[in-house]
Amino acid sequence: MILKLMGFLLKIMRKKNKQEKTARREKPGDTTRVLQPAYTLRLRPDPDEQISAESVKAAERLPAHLDIRWDGLTDIGKIRDHNEDNYAYLSLGEKSLFVVADGMGGHDAGEVASRIAVETVCEEIRKGSKTDRDPQGLIECAVQRANNEVRREGSSKKSDMGTTLSIALIDDDTAHIANVGDSRVYWIENGSITQITEDHSLVAKLVAAGKLTKEEARGHPRSNLLYRTIGNDETVTVDTFQVALKKGGCLLLCSDGLWGEVVDEEIHKVFAAGSDAKTACARLVRMAIENGGKDNITAVVVKVL
Repeated sequence: MILKLMGFLLKIMRKKNKQEKTARREKPGDTTRVLQPAYTLRLRPDPDEQISAESVKAAERLPAHLDIRWDGLTDIGKIRDHNEDNYAYLSLGEKSLFVVADGMGGHDAGEVASRIAVETVCEEIRKGSKTDRDPQGLIECAVQRANNEVRREGSSKKSDMGTTLSIALIDDDTAHIANVGDSRVYWIENGSITQITEDHSLVAKLVAAGKLTKEEARGHPRSNLLYRTIGNDETVTVDTFQVALKKGGCLLLCSDGLWGEVVDEEIHKVFAAGSDAKTACARLVRMAIENGGKDNITAVVVKVL
């Protein structure tokens, strides 16, 4: 029954992608959908994590420009023989860019695709940041360029290489988020963890349709089947979001090698422990390895101070 449903959903998604391509031909450049965060999980704080009314009021009196501390870590995991993940940080004066990519296509393909995508996004946003272009449009342009470059490389090597992308462009007190594929961006603060991005996977569609639970999706044999990636089609639809940053909160960008092994509640506990960015990255990657480490693991943690 599940296999029939998968086939039906794939037909719907192909039809939807075809309609999106037609719409883009009719209205060039209109390829971005602005969506609401995927979901928020609110957790009951431990007694020593209770927040007083005074501390809440103090947090509301934020400076015009927030300070950040970040760290990133990637690991091959326990099963794979090479690492196809890539990540990058780029300082742009008052702006900061963070990128995570999870490549696919086998040796000398997946890691090439993720590297090209990350480098292209950084290059495009570095150039675009010198103009007055709005952040959302800038990110979209960078992702489309990355898509073109990965497709060009794949064509030259006769490879079906591809990659996911998750991006966070921080400008003052706002994070402009974008993603393609199933690399995620989370926002963690106080007693909640919010998955900002939406997974472009078959099992995510089944969960949304009520045909699978999140727990069933996590261990599903088709959990790695994506319907939208960088390098697959001539143009790619980019999901974009905005997050209002607050002092004490954290952004987490990660590949599915992390969130596929560590549930959201456990991710939240790492941040609730008050770890700095470097310690949080190390703990998250270690937990993913201890829980199986079946894929490459990448975590980028951005703490707002």
